[in-house]
Amino acid sequence: MKVRIAVSVLLILLLSAVTAVGVYVIQDVKETPLVQPEAVPVPVEVAAVVAADFVHRIEALGSIAAVREGPVSAEVAGRIVEIPADVDLGSELAVGDLLAKVDHRDYQIAVRKAAAQVSAATARLRKASVDIERQRKLVRLNAEQFRLARAEHDRLVKLREKELVSSQEVERQELSWRRIEEELESARSGQRQTEALYAIAEADLDLAGAQLEQAQETLRDTEIRAPYAGIIARKSVTLGERVAPGQVLFQLADVETVKLDVRIPASDIQQIDPRVAASVQVTGIDQEFTGQVANIGPRADPGTRSFPVEIFLSNPGRRLLPGMFARAMIPVRGYPAAILIPRESVVFEGGTPTVFVVDPDSGRAARRAVRIARRFGARYMIAAGLDPGDLLVTAGQRLLLDGARIRIVTRRDLSS
Repeated sequence: MKVRIAVSVLLILLLSAVTAVGVYVIQDVKETPLVQPEAVPVPVEVAAVVAADFVHRIEALGSIAAVREGPVSAEVAGRIVEIPADVDLGSELAVGDLLAKVDHRDYQIAVRKAAAQVSAATARLRKASVDIERQRKLVRLNAEQFRLARAEHDRLVKLREKELVSSQEVERQELSWRRIEEELESARSGQRQTEALYAIAEADLDLAGAQLEQAQETLRDTEIRAPYAGIIARKSVTLGERVAPGQVLFQLADVETVKLDVRIPASDIQQIDPRVAASVQVTGIDQEFTGQVANIGPRADPGTRSFPVEIFLSNPGRRLLPGMFARAMIPVRGYPAAILIPRESVVFEGGTPTVFVVDPDSGRAARRAVRIARRFGARYMIAAGLDPGDLLVTAGQRLLLDGARIRIVTRRDLSS
């Protein structure tokens, strides 16, 4: 029993001591003044705001194509008997260069037959011409004889009235001029017949001449030639192969001038000025080309709602080939003294666009509201709120408060 009382007393004394120490410590803390730690400057990236002339360009992707490309087909049937050694895939050709020859022997025979028909028709026409001239002379002779016989009859009739000749003489003269009249009519009928035969011979000659021209044209078609200058984009014929009319033998592409086919969204198509110059970059070629907007399609694609646009480019050295991938930058509008800043430098507070600018003297950042005119890709064009020369925070601004101290770690150039 005495031991329990002793332990209780000991515990009470220990608790009292701990309480006294705690009160002392609390009083000491209350009496010691609090020291606020100084804020650490926020590291930021900054850039000087510049005003420069800016040209808005629409970027479009597409592929290079030949301005003129088409098939070269066989015009006649036959066996290919010649293909020049330098005619192959990728070969450059001038207009009229020989591509291939079809066996022409049968077509040469057809030309000779047609020429013989022309000769025969010419002979018939000459004969008809001679017959007409002979018949015309006969008509003129009979007409003169008829005139004389009729005049003699009229004279005898007058003499008979004076009873100076007999009636038999008058009758004989009448029979004579009537016989001559019949001969005249027969001669005129013969003239009409020979004129008809001449017309037929003339038509036969025209037909024979047309058939000769057709045969000669067919013979020329046995030589397949390049209709325009270009390169062979496809070759689909071999020596000895039999071909048929209309069969495609070659694909010829004119690449002296090429075009870039691109698609422009309907929202931008009205901004494009026809004939404007565009810069073109082609994948795989370390050179920038200048083209010209040539054609703007009048109808949008139903699926993409974009309009086809063709950009023509001169192609010296034929470096640009059909199928190459390219990127075009088409200028649509210029903005003088424009202020453009990175989109990431703008912070929206309650829907209001704001930025932070730095006072280099105090080393502190100040929040400033801005008005955005337009967005161009990764940049905003600022209409109000910034002036050239302002030091804009372009990175680290999301850690800032208005008036916060900053530490510039990087300077960025906005002039490019």
